[in-house]
Amino acid sequence: MKENQTVNVYAAPNPGARLYIGLGIFILSFFMLPTGLFLQRFAAHHALKHIIVGTFWLIAPLMKITSVGILGKPSYLYIKSIFRHSLVRVIRPYHASRLRYNIGLILFCLPIIPTYIMAYAPQFFTSTFYLRLILNISFDAIFIASLFVLGGDFWDKLKALFSFSAKVSFPGEDQEEN
Repeated sequence: MKENQTVNVYAAPNPGARLYIGLGIFILSFFMLPTGLFLQRFAAHHALKHIIVGTFWLIAPLMKITSVGILGKPSYLYIKSIFRHSLVRVIRPYHASRLRYNIGLILFCLPIIPTYIMAYAPQFFTSTFYLRLILNISFDAIFIASLFVLGGDFWDKLKALFSFSAKVSFPGEDQEEN
């Protein structure tokens, strides 16, 4: 790619082998430390075990940096365009049916009750850390899922909540004022 050539961010072309090689090296770098820990078991000498783990521990970040260099700007723009396209498809405003909206509101409000109980009366819930962690993660997942169940119109309503100049208008209100 030439230096002064521009690339359309919204429809970036697939960079080909660079993308797959760079992603492969990046994913492989996450397995370096576990591989070093596994291979140290086969070393007889204590110093050799440290050398093996240290080498694999140093190789992992170097592989990540190398993969970023291999990927380059075209791969970055391609991955960014894929994520942007997927995000636009998910968040695009659309009108949800009444049933879906009601289910979404229930899912939206459901995690509030146990969260307040856990905050102000924790004796009603288990004192086991892992069970409490699972409960909190589950309630957070339900809350996040509710935002998607509620539909795109709800995203606009939620956005208006944080806008000082936003006004609410209900159907039929304009006719009553006139």
